[in-house]
Amino acid sequence: MGIAALDYGTNILPLCPQVDVLLATYRPDAAMLKEQIDSILAQRAVTVNLIRREDIDGSGVRENFSAMLTESHGDYVAFSDQDDVWDKDKLVKCFDKMYELEKIYGKNIPLLVFCNGYVTDVKLNCKSGTVLSRQNIEVKKGLKFNRLLMQNFVAGNSMLFNAALREKAGRVPRKALLHDSWIVLVASAFGQIGFVDEPLYLYRQHDKNVIGATTYGVHHFWKRLLDGSASWRMRLVSNIEEASAFVERFGNEAPECAVALSTLLTCGWLQRRLRIFRHRLFKHGLIRNLALIMFA
Repeated sequence: MGIAALDYGTNILPLCPQVDVLLATYRPDAAMLKEQIDSILAQRAVTVNLIRREDIDGSGVRENFSAMLTESHGDYVAFSDQDDVWDKDKLVKCFDKMYELEKIYGKNIPLLVFCNGYVTDVKLNCKSGTVLSRQNIEVKKGLKFNRLLMQNFVAGNSMLFNAALREKAGRVPRKALLHDSWIVLVASAFGQIGFVDEPLYLYRQHDKNVIGATTYGVHHFWKRLLDGSASWRMRLVSNIEEASAFVERFGNEAPECAVALSTLLTCGWLQRRLRIFRHRLFKHGLIRNLALIMFA
């Protein structure tokens, strides 16, 4: 895939949990990358094992993170973008929630914790709202597996997850939307997800972002509508392909709604809509769901 060799860095603190932080880079801005790495190594009360991979030939962020997952052997894993800045307590606060889940479910169950973040411009000036509020996300409802099949909102740079989840997820399939959507689906289907309701990182939004923290609303809807049905159908096809990959990987373990979505386009017009309602394959918000029903 043309991905460079591993580069390790360690921030050692005594009697602290250790986490593999997987940092995927692709032609990074040197100053922004330094700020990101400095904030990772400055994490309080944790031991950070920083694993960095440079995507030399542009194989993609999914492939880059997938490759690093095979190199991770720690008890816990976190993903990192190349140009964010983390609060010094980001990981330790996520570990607090992780330990709560472990007390209830044990360490052998796939567990994932995520937090919120502030959206900033390139100079780290905060914009209005957080990563989640700008997307009008209802967190509790959105973490249901059938909802995540249609719309993942848990960003990779907000996650901390355990080795059980890493092993269950395995290598990220090529038909998965992204590395983070795949990890979240596996956690939702086979484990538990916890949320730290605090903005604990600065998400830098600029013209080189692979995916941005879009502000959703009527204006966004009408802009998408003017693009025509093809753009809506393209995203639905991506969701269907990811569901298909999930069914292929997990077989009879896959929830019924994943099977239903994976074969959605084999149905007629009416049956597609009946299947969406039966399995509650919805997105967040009335506008998104109206578009789904219109263009499915």
